[in-house]
Amino acid sequence: MVALVLAVIMVTIGFVSIVYDPNILHNALSWLMNTNAGNITFATGTVVTGGTVTQQAATGGDTYVETTEYLDMRDVETKVMLYKPYQTPLLTLISDNGIGSTDSWEHKYYAVDSRGMSSTITTADSYTNYVATLNVADPTMFTLYNTVYFPEIVTTTTKISSGRMLMGIVTSFPTTGKMTVRLINYGNSVGTGDFTGAAIYRGGSAMNETFASTTPWGILPDPDYNYVQIFMEQVEQSEYQTLMKKEANWNLADLKRAAIEDFKIQRERTFLAGIKSNFNLTVSNETKRFYTCGGFLNDTGIPAMTNQTLANLDSGTFTTWLKTIFTGNNGSNKRFLLGGADMIEAIEKVKIDNKWLLSKETEIEIGINWVKLVSTFGSLDVMYYEQLDLLGKEKWAIVIDKPNLKAYDLAGKGFNVRELDYRSSGVKNVDAAVIEQASTLAIKNKVTHHIIQGV
Repeated sequence: MVALVLAVIMVTIGFVSIVYDPNILHNALSWLMNTNAGNITFATGTVVTGGTVTQQAATGGDTYVETTEYLDMRDVETKVMLYKPYQTPLLTLISDNGIGSTDSWEHKYYAVDSRGMSSTITTADSYTNYVATLNVADPTMFTLYNTVYFPEIVTTTTKISSGRMLMGIVTSFPTTGKMTVRLINYGNSVGTGDFTGAAIYRGGSAMNETFASTTPWGILPDPDYNYVQIFMEQVEQSEYQTLMKKEANWNLADLKRAAIEDFKIQRERTFLAGIKSNFNLTVSNETKRFYTCGGFLNDTGIPAMTNQTLANLDSGTFTTWLKTIFTGNNGSNKRFLLGGADMIEAIEKVKIDNKWLLSKETEIEIGINWVKLVSTFGSLDVMYYEQLDLLGKEKWAIVIDKPNLKAYDLAGKGFNVRELDYRSSGVKNVDAAVIEQASTLAIKNKVTHHIIQGV
């Protein structure tokens, strides 16, 4: 019946221009109005039976909320920002030294330090006829006939007879940890108590004209090791996800890039706070062997400046930090400080006289913008390091001597993005890839690095 009525209207309207009869049009419309129209309903996008005629607001599609009106388009920024080198500065510094290769789960390495120049006397056993028998923290740096200095024993005429500090010469090594020293410019009141806790410094050897050799000396490399850890991350995208239209043009390649960024952060945090270990782990009734890589914060060989008060940090304290960082460890005269938010805030508030320390200069190095602090002790490149905040160490900082850090990859298992073929194997209908790398960290000459633990 509805089709017949519409046909009549169309025919009627079509012939209006030829034969205009108001009575015919009026009768047709009257008939239509008097007809039971309960089965005609106007709806959004379709014609359905039942219900009543309603007026609805036009909306813009499934991605719009119910209150959105009209058909206006959204302005969507489809570009996705990736790759933030400032998030992984530790990894960037390490990578700049090149990646080494290892062929074992336990990577052993050696750090050769220079022969020490000073040690501490724990106690003096005796002092007779101007010869002192001393217990020294590290006597191995001395050889027979080395001259030595005691700069803390300085009282003229009573402790020393001439010059400004007491001097002696090594005469023997009676037992392990002991050495005897014949004093040269001794005074009248030198006693065993003067040596306890005092520093002893190494000088040049003084030989007799008939000597043709001396006691041998050599330094053995300081051995250390770390375990290789397998880092792995997987991404997938189904065939239907690939085919469907997306608001942002996001595909498997974008998933890979995002996963690589997360993968870098995983390695960064491992090299920062990992602990070296190997253990068996049973999961789902399967026991497997695992290795974890040790990181910077959990390496007890790195010196730690503990309980450093950050409140009202002044230039005097900060200068003492610089002195501790740069002296007595044979490190580089340029190092890098990565600090948590509270540490950086405290450093920013230090009032510094440019006569002593020049700050606020910046430089770009390895793609990162550093604030450069220049002092007489050395230059320190500083940046805020979010990863310390994310470990709850906002008040801490790490100081890195870049030449003494190096990463090693297991041979044949360097950084790789490996495609997985799930479809032909019948596992599932997806494109998939695994990002993987078997890697470890070597921290050499550990005394050249520092950890500042603020409170």
